[in-house]
Amino acid sequence: MTNRTLALFARAQSDPDKPAIVFEGETTTFARLAEEVLATAGGLRDLGVTKGSHVGIQLPSSKLFIVVQQAALALGAVVTPVNVLYRPGEVRHAVTCCDLQFLVTNTELSEPLATADLPQSCMVINADLVDFGAAQPLAKPVASQDDDLAMLLLTSATTGKAKGVKLTCANLAANYDRTPGWLGLDGNDTILCALPLYNTFGLNQCINAMLVTGATLVLLPRFDAAQCIETIAAHHCTFLPAVPTMLQRIFDHPNASRETLGSLRRIMTGGAPVPSALLARILAMAPDVTVLTGYGLTEGTALVTLTDVRLAEDGSLLRGRTIGKVLDGMDLAIRAEDGTDMPTGESGEIVIRGPNLMAGYYNAPDDTAAALQGGWLHSGDIGYLDADGYAYIVDRKKDIIIRGGQNIYPVEIEEVLYACEGVAEAAVIAQEDEGLGEVPVAFVAFASGREQPAETLLERCRTELARYKVPASLTILPELPKGPTGKILRRALRGQAGADPVKTES
Repeated sequence: MTNRTLALFARAQSDPDKPAIVFEGETTTFARLAEEVLATAGGLRDLGVTKGSHVGIQLPSSKLFIVVQQAALALGAVVTPVNVLYRPGEVRHAVTCCDLQFLVTNTELSEPLATADLPQSCMVINADLVDFGAAQPLAKPVASQDDDLAMLLLTSATTGKAKGVKLTCANLAANYDRTPGWLGLDGNDTILCALPLYNTFGLNQCINAMLVTGATLVLLPRFDAAQCIETIAAHHCTFLPAVPTMLQRIFDHPNASRETLGSLRRIMTGGAPVPSALLARILAMAPDVTVLTGYGLTEGTALVTLTDVRLAEDGSLLRGRTIGKVLDGMDLAIRAEDGTDMPTGESGEIVIRGPNLMAGYYNAPDDTAAALQGGWLHSGDIGYLDADGYAYIVDRKKDIIIRGGQNIYPVEIEEVLYACEGVAEAAVIAQEDEGLGEVPVAFVAFASGREQPAETLLERCRTELARYKVPASLTILPELPKGPTGKILRRALRGQAGADPVKTES
């Protein structure tokens, strides 16, 4: 039998009194966590959740998120974490594209859903109003097969509109469960998690790493640099998974020092390169730390490449902007448009093969066929391999924007802009940002005589989009640049953003 919760119940047997989760001053042992998961599974079962049910979880980072996730998996359900920053329309799309039959949320997040027009087939479960402990606990996890779906994770395919990535029990075993070993983690580690748990970074390197290794997870409800420093010092945290923006804020903070951060032994980052100046500050305050970076994508379950980031004697980064070497059990190649392998040092599309490849996009056979041509995952990223097998990314075929580790798809913003009265053309591109890596910037052209103030369009974006998707600036042009076929040329818009951008909350 296989079930994604077996690691938890094995820990509850072998290390019942070992702290599993520390959250808001409360410590939960592995034995207690297992009890709460079985009780919650019983409550979900009584509400109708069964094997194969599609269960969305829109909850803040908390112990409750982990308990509900593990309870749904224990029942053999398919789990879809939903971004807590989503506006009602975005939640509706998540529910419909993944055919969610249940959405577990709380009072604060469920109130706006009254305007979301969710399908009647989706039951909204307010965890604040349900006493899961009143149900008969689930006796044991439901038996699952390797090819059973365990997660439907939201990401974008070729159209840029979010879709559900189908990850099986075997996918997660091949990638999530091997990640702690690749990172050098074990049961003696203490993990600080200030990442959102709806993201695969938090799901894999926080929740699953804790369960697989028996490490203790110290969980924060949200990222705050000062609180991270205080928590690392108080709990002697050894592993910190974080995007570069988070690392910059932690190691630039006045409270950062060897005394407060010196317990760190591993830092895992990704989504943007680590600047050499930042790495120097990290090593000055945590001299025994190894900083790791890599490349991953949801369609490949999670991590695909990994490397440690080092400084050369002159203070520069060794191997510059490499994303590392492909991990054990996978293949990575660089392919030309015609499918032939590119020579060392020459750029082409990064393609990946291995047991970590998704089962496909949910209800999207054309996108699935395009992404998994010939048994290889076509990443949409352009890169090359050096003579030592290290991979580098030089560009993206997809128009994805990565803002502080959060993926943004231009089409989502463009659809909102096109819905504004008078907008004839709209395009959104990435603009480099020192703190966040990239931010979205928008360009619009109005139909003659139907102009509106830029602030009116930005306010519409704030109303309908999660705040991290709101453009940092909006520039009005007489006409957007287009090619001979009439397609808007995004590359021609680079460098044309307004000089006085509207700031978004970071």
